Amino acid sequence: MPQIRRLSVTARRTLVAVTPPLLAAAVVLSVFLSLRDRLPGRMATHMGTGGEADGFTGQGAFLAVALAVLLGDAVLFGGLTHWIRSNPGVQRVIAVTGGSAAVLTGWLVVAVLRANAQAADAASVTLPGLQAVLAFGATAVYAAVGWLLCGRVQESETPSGPTTGATRLSLGEDETASWSRVTGSRVLPLTGILVLAVGLVVGITTGWLPALPLLVIGAALALLTGARVTADRRGITVTPTLVSWPRLNVPLERIAEAGTRPVAPLRDFGGWGYRARPGASGIVLRSGDALSARLTTGSEFVVTVDDAATAAALLNALAAREGRAPAGE
Repeated sequence: MPQIRRLSVTARRTLVAVTPPLLAAAVVLSVFLSLRDRLPGRMATHMGTGGEADGFTGQGAFLAVALAVLLGDAVLFGGLTHWIRSNPGVQRVIAVTGGSAAVLTGWLVVAVLRANAQAADAASVTLPGLQAVLAFGATAVYAAVGWLLCGRVQESETPSGPTTGATRLSLGEDETASWSRVTGSRVLPLTGILVLAVGLVVGITTGWLPALPLLVIGAALALLTGARVTADRRGITVTPTLVSWPRLNVPLERIAEAGTRPVAPLRDFGGWGYRARPGASGIVLRSGDALSARLTTGSEFVVTVDDAATAAALLNALAAREGRAPAGE
């Protein structure tokens, strides 16, 4: 008998991400075609807090936007799930998020189509709150099922990547030394500016209270995305460049060995900023060289910064002077 090959973990998770949006797109198109003769030319597509229509869109535009969102969901989350396969913890979250978002979107789009077909005219369309409850309920069920289908994150799935060890700096018994560099991100400030712009639009058109979270997040992303990295007898210290808080410190006594390695934020950590995944954490603000510290717990701490080799060599020298020679020496 021929053997049945089991799907790889990445293939299974990709299916969790792309199957719901593709099925939802097919269902939306089928329902639209079956109800087309009963739908008004200008459909009610936005409901107010009371469930009554307060926004309208043409049939073709509504269908095009709905299908574009669902197919875009499949492409975006399916691609990310495949690309971030080296970071399975994040991969699992992305796969479930993409599939769940499609379930929610598809359910609500079908509910809007049916509500328009059942009403005498678009102005009288209502969407009961029960539909939203059912939509979120179906989304929660799929999220739970998808999480199980993705499988657990195994230790073998979480490689830290190749690390290059650093030589020790020559330090005398009475010498002190400190290394410091500023590192930053191009992605996060741009994201912050975009979020601020959206917050301003929401504030002007809707009100400043709902815009407040967007303005706060946007300002934080725009202003707090540079960091000063210091390596000295205290270990590794990272602080924002504009303020002194929050401050992150990895004590020297917790560092077993320091080295360098290349880091790709999306592939290795699923994004930018303070990141954590099984076996590794750190400050990831850009792609490229990173200071990598193997901790006494067996985990890894990284921070992307220029001249990381000098920082690693200094940390190894300081550890050796305290009588804790790095592993392998």
